Amino acid sequence: MNKDFYVENRRKLAVNLEDGDLMLFFSGESVRKSADENYPFFTNRNFLYLTGVQQERTALLLQRRSGDLSASLFALAPDPAREVWTGRRFTWDELAELSGVTQIEDIETLERVLDGLLAARPAVTLWLCFDALMPERACDLERQFAARIAARHPHVAIRNSYPLVCGLRKIKTPGEIEAIRQGMAITAAGIARLMNSAQPGKMEYELEAEFQSELAAHGQRRTAFPSIIASGERIFYLHYSSLMGQVAEGELILTDVGAPYDEYSTDISRVFPASGRFSQRQADLYRVAYEANRAVMAQVRPGVPFSMPNRVCREVSFAGLKALGLLDDFADIGNYVWHGVAHHIGLDTHDVGGYDEPMAENMVFTVDAGIYVREWGIGLRIEDNVCVTAAGCENLSAAIPATIEDIEALMAS
Repeated sequence: MNKDFYVENRRKLAVNLEDGDLMLFFSGESVRKSADENYPFFTNRNFLYLTGVQQERTALLLQRRSGDLSASLFALAPDPAREVWTGRRFTWDELAELSGVTQIEDIETLERVLDGLLAARPAVTLWLCFDALMPERACDLERQFAARIAARHPHVAIRNSYPLVCGLRKIKTPGEIEAIRQGMAITAAGIARLMNSAQPGKMEYELEAEFQSELAAHGQRRTAFPSIIASGERIFYLHYSSLMGQVAEGELILTDVGAPYDEYSTDISRVFPASGRFSQRQADLYRVAYEANRAVMAQVRPGVPFSMPNRVCREVSFAGLKALGLLDDFADIGNYVWHGVAHHIGLDTHDVGGYDEPMAENMVFTVDAGIYVREWGIGLRIEDNVCVTAAGCENLSAAIPATIEDIEALMAS
């Protein structure tokens, strides 16, 4: 993304500001891990969507005055002595080039500047971005900041901008969709390497290393989310993360992986046999999940409610499982189909936007059909990412082998 993207995002958001309103966003701060070590800094996604800046202790202030919109950044001032230990900070010129914001000040002045703006107005609204998912987390910059402002300026009305930004983020621009396409090409290369590297005796973490190595070869230092690579009974733990198991002969390997590109995520699941060929029972179950996956895709189009993917996946899965003699009553489908089918994809792997409104053009989300049969020792899921088009959807992950025949052919090669 370039600065024009961020300027346009701020413009679209600012239509919600009345004259005199202020809107503030924080990039976040590093979290202490142990002793003198912090966890790697991860920029608040809404702040990133509006600025393109990935640096801790940075804030964006939007103002509407006399109908005009102004934007200011408050950032860590360059400090050569400190940077020797912590790494180089952005210069003011670099921040302006990244974000398109030309008014930049030291972060240490933020509260003083804001106090002046709030005290000068008899009635004003300050918008802060309160994350709806974690209202009681231990470190919440926005709520802590809101408490300080409310104590000093009781006349100020504080409102939440989080739903407004999420509403913008759920509809992707052509540039965002292209970033996801680029990430998908890298993910495809990583999954191909996984399939070619798989064999009985491999450790799950060795396969993880193969995927990460392929991403690094394409310029990506991290994955879009912690990779899930499971074999044997570990397949039945949906967010299995230890990756310490050894692949055995005859087992399936379940992978749920994704590469990012320009901070945009992909999220793909594939299952393949350690030995290179599916057993009859594995193939029978796989075809049921594949049919459910494609049946959902066939019904994706603008105006369709988000209740459709779960309903269609369960209906198709039930028919297939009944034909295999696994169940007779639809009421029992939850014993085999455990999780939802669709979630938005974007700056977050489980992206914001909600599901109350129907599907719309340029939404990007998962189609994830999963079936888990403990009595057979087989669990699998087939997850693709689709973009809603005017007439249906485009499978962005279509190049990643998904049929039994294509998977076995790739592994044989």
